[in-house]
Amino acid sequence: MKGCRVTIPLADRRITLTRIEAAAASIDPVFLNTPQWVCEPLADDLGVRVVLKAEVLNPIRSFKGRGADWLVQNLPAGAEIMCASAGNFGQAMAYACRARDVPITIYAAETANPLKIERMRALGATVVLAGDDFDAAKEIGKAEAARRGVRFIEDSRD
Repeated sequence: MKGCRVTIPLADRRITLTRIEAAAASIDPVFLNTPQWVCEPLADDLGVRVVLKAEVLNPIRSFKGRGADWLVQNLPAGAEIMCASAGNFGQAMAYACRARDVPITIYAAETANPLKIERMRALGATVVLAGDDFDAAKEIGKAEAARRGVRFIEDSRD
């Protein structure tokens, strides 16, 4: 479904225990239950119990997979999406889109890390190198998404 832009009322975007439970029940298990441990030195310094969670023990080596998976599985059927990324977000989106057969085009700067670009491509994304930096790539991607009527996903906003 091209041009899909769903406006969700603020009350429906709030984090609730019910929404957390729903996400935890449906997010790809590879992003759940990563190891965690108490960090005693930091806890002693701060005067509180501090628990560290190893969020790099998954296929994309980043915590961004959970959010990307949740977003992609809640897209309308037939959606095509675009985003901009310097690496981790793009890998997460590519992984989630491949798992759910959603086409994605990722815009990255011409100077982006070539290893991360290749990983995004290996995960099935179309990667377009454009612009001298991330901000330029993002603006070019947003303009192309608007021109084509495709939803542009923004890291930390969607």
